[in-house]
Amino acid sequence: MRIPIHSLWPVLVVAASSLLAAGETARWEVVPGARWITQAVAPQGKPGFTLLAPAVTGVQFTNSLDEWNGAANRVLYNGAGLAAGDYDGDGWPDVFLCNLNGTNALFRNLGGWRFEDVTVAAGLNTPLPESRGAVFADINGDAHLDLLVSVNRRGVLCFLNDGRGRFTDATANAGTASPVGSTTLALADVDGNGTLDLYIANYRPDDIRDRGRARITLVAGRPIMAGTETNRFILLNGRLEECGQPDQLLLNDGTGCFRPVSWTGGAFLDEAGRPLTEPPPDWGLTATFRDVNGDHAPDLYVCNDYWTPDRFWLNDGHGRFRAVPRATLRRTSASSMSVDFADIDRDGFLDFFVVDMLSRYPAMRKRQMLAQATPPTPVGVLDDRPQIVQNTLFLNQRDGTFAEISQFAGVPASDWSWAPVFLDVDLDGFEDLLIGAGHFRDVQDLDAEAFIRSRQHGWDGFPNEAARQKAFTLELMEHNRLYPLLQMPIGAFRNLGDCRFTEVTELWGLNQPGIHQGLVLADFDQDGDLDLAVNNLNGPTSLYRNEGSASRVSVRLKGTPPNTQAIGSVVTLRASGLPMQTREVTCGGRYQSGADTSLTFATAGATNLTLEVVWRSGRRSTVNDVRPNRLYEIAEAESREVPASPVANNPPLFADLSDRLAHRHPETGFDDYDRQPLLPFKLSQLGPGVAWLDLNVDGHDDLVIGAGRGGCPAIFLGDGNGAFRPLTNASVIKLPDDSAGLVSRSLADGTIEILASLSGYEAASTGGLQSWRFAGADRPVATDPTFSMAAAGALALGDLSGDGQWALFVAGGVLPGQYPLGAPSRLLRLQQNRWEPDPRNNVLLENLGIVNGAVWSDLDSDGFPELVLACEWGPIRVFRARGGLLTDLTAQLGLSAHTGWWRGVTTGDLNNDGRLDIVASNWGFNSPYRASTQQPLVFAYGQIAVPGVMEVIETEYVGGALQPRRQFMALANALPFLQEVFPSHRAYSEAGLEQVLGERLPLSRRVSATTLASTVFLNTGVGFRVVELPREAQFAPAFSVNVADFDGDGNEDLFLSQNFFGTQAEMSRMDAGNGLWLRGDGTGSFSPMWPASSGIKVLGEQRGAAVSDFDEDGRPDLVITQNGAATKLYHNRGGQPGLRVRLSGNPGNPAGIGAALRLEFAGGSGPIRELHAGSGYWSQDSPVQVLAMPSPARSLWVRWPGGRVTSTPVPPGAKEIRVDTAGKIVSQR
Repeated sequence: MRIPIHSLWPVLVVAASSLLAAGETARWEVVPGARWITQAVAPQGKPGFTLLAPAVTGVQFTNSLDEWNGAANRVLYNGAGLAAGDYDGDGWPDVFLCNLNGTNALFRNLGGWRFEDVTVAAGLNTPLPESRGAVFADINGDAHLDLLVSVNRRGVLCFLNDGRGRFTDATANAGTASPVGSTTLALADVDGNGTLDLYIANYRPDDIRDRGRARITLVAGRPIMAGTETNRFILLNGRLEECGQPDQLLLNDGTGCFRPVSWTGGAFLDEAGRPLTEPPPDWGLTATFRDVNGDHAPDLYVCNDYWTPDRFWLNDGHGRFRAVPRATLRRTSASSMSVDFADIDRDGFLDFFVVDMLSRYPAMRKRQMLAQATPPTPVGVLDDRPQIVQNTLFLNQRDGTFAEISQFAGVPASDWSWAPVFLDVDLDGFEDLLIGAGHFRDVQDLDAEAFIRSRQHGWDGFPNEAARQKAFTLELMEHNRLYPLLQMPIGAFRNLGDCRFTEVTELWGLNQPGIHQGLVLADFDQDGDLDLAVNNLNGPTSLYRNEGSASRVSVRLKGTPPNTQAIGSVVTLRASGLPMQTREVTCGGRYQSGADTSLTFATAGATNLTLEVVWRSGRRSTVNDVRPNRLYEIAEAESREVPASPVANNPPLFADLSDRLAHRHPETGFDDYDRQPLLPFKLSQLGPGVAWLDLNVDGHDDLVIGAGRGGCPAIFLGDGNGAFRPLTNASVIKLPDDSAGLVSRSLADGTIEILASLSGYEAASTGGLQSWRFAGADRPVATDPTFSMAAAGALALGDLSGDGQWALFVAGGVLPGQYPLGAPSRLLRLQQNRWEPDPRNNVLLENLGIVNGAVWSDLDSDGFPELVLACEWGPIRVFRARGGLLTDLTAQLGLSAHTGWWRGVTTGDLNNDGRLDIVASNWGFNSPYRASTQQPLVFAYGQIAVPGVMEVIETEYVGGALQPRRQFMALANALPFLQEVFPSHRAYSEAGLEQVLGERLPLSRRVSATTLASTVFLNTGVGFRVVELPREAQFAPAFSVNVADFDGDGNEDLFLSQNFFGTQAEMSRMDAGNGLWLRGDGTGSFSPMWPASSGIKVLGEQRGAAVSDFDEDGRPDLVITQNGAATKLYHNRGGQPGLRVRLSGNPGNPAGIGAALRLEFAGGSGPIRELHAGSGYWSQDSPVQVLAMPSPARSLWVRWPGGRVTSTPVPPGAKEIRVDTAGKIVSQR
């Protein structure tokens, strides 16, 4: 009779002692809730791995696939996996390896990195050709690890462990066989009854493309091929697609017998909670269980190949799975190979990573065919989920949704990847990332593909089908030889702890080329860190020894039968000096593989270590006084029931009241690429702007929202209580092109003027400025096409002299068809109630390029505003206005070097020092574009090939030299001469910009950007200190930026509108933003507030945003526009109410635009706030300011335009005051 592992203490002592120094002895010590044993850790070592030779380890095995079988069935090139686990209970994890053309093998771990082949002795030597996946699991609850193997065309074979080292084929009794193409196996207790249930990812046994001929007919509108199942093909968007085979969920009765679960019987529900009507026809590669939402039930993620989307199912705890809502994931990988989960930023929420096939090498990307093009997102569509050709890293946003940040993290590409594994290699508390990659050939190579296409011919004239198929397979084999080899290293990426990774493949000893497909972790030498085993296609199995020497804690769980491996249990290590580390015990779910169930945690430098276990049953265990370099075995039998902790119900700051507007921005489609085929992105979807103003002079804020070409601006009149009435008469205002900036001003007679710029981008000769005036009525009394220019953007009004002599800055937008050139910007002066150009200053503004944002702000505190501009391909520019003339101070203030794709700009006292700082939005880091001072982002442009057409060549640095970024045909279609210059994609992929343009190089010019970070520029009085906003602000392109103290704590906060969808075909949309509230601490630093805390969740292309206390409760509210989608209105319910302040300025500037104000308290002063008419991105905040009162205010300090300063006592209990230029309170409430 076999003695179970928990009774084999003497054996384990001997095993562990073999790793200790001479004369030392290791013994199990029992502590409350667990027992532990010392593990010998190498005193010296560095993070990384050493590849051990097969002759040393005894693992001499090759997963072989010959050319003929691979050509006859390309599915087999997906390789085979392996399983690690202690099948014989001696404390040492063993390895089972799958073979496609040969016999599988079981290697028993003897300790000391020696293994013996026990395949025959274990009864596993029966040939099982085309074995693909494997996992060790105790499926009958007897504490012995059984073996499950997925075999092509046979489904899953089940081998029961007799406890004496032999396995018996129990497939017939288990009920797991089927004639399908099974791949990865994952086990978990899905229904909470204690047994391990089985999910089988199914692919397909073969691929129709490997047949020389297929006769397909339409039957009742469905494509059918004789001799195959009726559901093999589908018509999708006009294309004939081959379907995969439905996956299978099998429930375990506790004895290792499984019962299939119907896809349509109610166990699987769609996003709306309705039972599925048919099984998903997916090409399943990997399925894995993980408790994603923290409810102690295993959820399910399935990676699917080709056109079939990934599936993400949430488990209700009783085995019923519901598809996650559409907004949970905004996009997925196109050819999803496998997935792994980890809390990459140690915030206590689980993130995950999916691998695809994008190369990390620019030259290879340019000579490889994309598996599929990224589909464009239709205007205003928010609930689609495009599949993109790159890896995807999903960061948990703490509200059940995920932001995809692989570009930001530095892991969008790892070549033809199969197996991602999170592992804390350097034991610093953050899990690093290892990725198995490689393929038998680079079948995406465009040159080989073109040559093969040139050899196409008919397949008639054969005596029979067998002869034809043989000839076809032979030719496929010959074609395969034409593709380059694609042996790749195992990619290694070190987690830097801030959601970023850096590649350390060579440094960590993983740069050996191969086809690394199955990859598992196990502590093969029992030193407490996890080693690596890899099943390589047509290469020897790789065993990598982990060489780390940092301190660690190992954990094994002993569950109660039948879940003896404690699958689904979650272990957490808490320690002083280290982030909280959490791991889940899983079974299978690796790419065609299953890892050992032992866990490792970093302990370096930490004290007060505690292990906590939440078992799948919901019971809990706690082990205190944990020490480093020990293995802890924790038994569920000693756990306890703990009442569920009450869930904190902290309401978010903002509530969504968008239905009170029920407004959708009108946007019509436009083909930007017709005029400029090489545009990097669309320029026709940049609006709208939005403005708060008191249109009907009733004392309450009203709202104006811009419109697209041919539309009408929307006007909503507010009642001061939070309700709005649409102004239907606004329909008389028609826009010939997209509106851009919006500002307003009050006239002395009560008339309100609204100024709107027109982009001029879509409709020729329509750019410029338009004015509408309202005289306290619901209908404009006058409209005026005030000023024409080629293209207009942001607007900003400034009182330059302090006496109401207005200056209007009109930003130059992109010249239609001429990107990256911008139209001249203009300064207009109000003369006899009309806006006229200022010729002296416009000379200075002629060549600023594209200006996306503008604000007038008094940066030097002298009472007169400077003009601050956000420039695309330029810096944040600052102009001083003195004596009616502008002077460029950009270089003097140290801003010239910070060139970017600046979008919006505003100012605020962000560090409470009484000086106004600048904050500007930029493109962020979550895109393929990179920029730095040493290697700026460079675009070349000019009329290079076609007169009258401005071509744009995106570049990137490769080995220190600039090369075109885009693929050859994308460039050659616009620059036909390239097809004569470059005979192949390979030649083009290695060429620099100078070689590509050749003699046409003088026809091009260049623009560059040194930073893409959304940034704060802290005013030092003599210049600015540059501080990048937190990483969450860099997850998506940002547009509007607004300053307000949203929570009322006395420190200014920020809001950023985010996202951009109008990308070119080789790039995916940028959708990781929700609209971001950044909570200020009064020092110039900010903390991101996730949607669950902020209440802000805007999925579309956010553009203009503006602040107003529209219900007059003393809390700043927010309106956020979306291009082509619903305008979002957010009511602030959680902030501490502040003091509402209205200013009564001079007759020329009744609202006091340009004034700076702050509250004074017993212990000091609050931050300065300035009134702007035009700021952020194309928008205007309300002139009624809400100033925070964290304590009772003594007085209101105001610096009026021109420099006059007043101080007004604040009456106790006042909620709102109106103050005039003499500092007197005109009214209060």
